[in-house]
Amino acid sequence: IMYAKGMDRITELPTFIIHHIMSYLSAKEIARTSILSKRWCLFCISFPILEFDQCYFLGKAITLMDISDEKKFMAFVDASLFRFCKLRFRMQELRLFQSFLDVKGSAPLLDKWIGLAVDNGIKDLVLMVHNMTQEDTVCILPQTIFSAKSMATLSLFGCRMEQPSDTTTIRLDSLKKLTLENVYINDQMFQKLTNECPSLEDFEISACWGLKNLCVSKAHKLKKLAIYTFYKDIGIVEIVVPSLQQQLMLTSVWFMDEEFDRFISKFPLLEDLLLRFCRLPEKVKISSNQLKNLHFNSCENLKAIDTDTPNLLSFTFSYDFNPIPTIAMNALSMETLFFV
Repeated sequence: IMYAKGMDRITELPTFIIHHIMSYLSAKEIARTSILSKRWCLFCISFPILEFDQCYFLGKAITLMDISDEKKFMAFVDASLFRFCKLRFRMQELRLFQSFLDVKGSAPLLDKWIGLAVDNGIKDLVLMVHNMTQEDTVCILPQTIFSAKSMATLSLFGCRMEQPSDTTTIRLDSLKKLTLENVYINDQMFQKLTNECPSLEDFEISACWGLKNLCVSKAHKLKKLAIYTFYKDIGIVEIVVPSLQQQLMLTSVWFMDEEFDRFISKFPLLEDLLLRFCRLPEKVKISSNQLKNLHFNSCENLKAIDTDTPNLLSFTFSYDFNPIPTIAMNALSMETLFFV
């Protein structure tokens, strides 16, 4: 904003306000501001939300990249992180989107970057990685991440989460939201992770592999849980979290006979229940004074739904090729009813 005397009032604002304004811009728009002036270049260098997208940086599709492209991108990320950390600013968020042609060779740099983020008090971390080679190699999550005491949000895609070493303790005390998608994680690591994140409120797990049994029992503050499509080797899904309140979403989970009724009775505070592509018993009975939204989407085997839910506001049933079941409802507060 230029005034009559040619004064630029925007750049006179405190740095933290400028950074707040910049947080509403895309990474591309932020990069453009760096050429406005030396001061704006400094704003960009010190901006605490760092995003590195390999495709955007190189300007080409993943399938067209070679090893030299990978090295060029990683050199850019390394230099940018080093430059930011020299300023001794607290890192608010790091987003890294990368496809690897050399998983093992790139591991030391990835370990270094995560270490820098943890040392700079990272709040939110998004790590999306992909192996571009034919080798059966998965990027291993650096164990330094388990000491990120200030991190509130962690989103992982495509990596391998291994059991911490004997000298490493999980100290994710502030973690409130955790997303795992296409991540390798075994039963022991899954239990350890959910048991040792005392502040966890929102947990989403999708298409993860390595699990035989999925059990969540000690996440005492959990309010929202989403379980998406699993591989067929999942044997047991057991969730014992009475605090679950906001939402439970299940996709491709199979229930036998009366198992579903026992399962759903464990969540007396639940407000939203979404079931997608689940295998349910022929008759489902749901009784809850708290439930407000109930959605069935393409669930198999279902022939009758009996609900005692006086505060239910919304009911949706998507049946695709399945016949519409018999429905008996006690829902005095019902506002919307959809069959699609």
